[in-house]
Amino acid sequence: MRIFYSICFLIFVSLQYSLLIGDNSIFTYINLNNKLSENNAKSLDYKNKNKYLKSEIKNLQSSDKTLEIYAREKFGFIKKNETFFQIIRNEK
Repeated sequence: MRIFYSICFLIFVSLQYSLLIGDNSIFTYINLNNKLSENNAKSLDYKNKNKYLKSEIKNLQSSDKTLEIYAREKFGFIKKNETFFQIIRNEK
């Protein structure tokens, strides 16, 4: 009977080791689950950003007026006989 208890104890210890410390432990599972949640959130952000950029590209390709506004705002383009004023704010 003593051998049976010893074997059961060794099996219990080995199962506890694999459950708490091994490669497939609970802590590894929790860590991987957290990383998965973070990656899913990042993926959703990237999908939304891609959707926005695709709509921007579509607008720029379809409308000359939108392209003109974009060029003026982003790159400071001006038409002939126009004066460009840039206002620089002092941020304190």
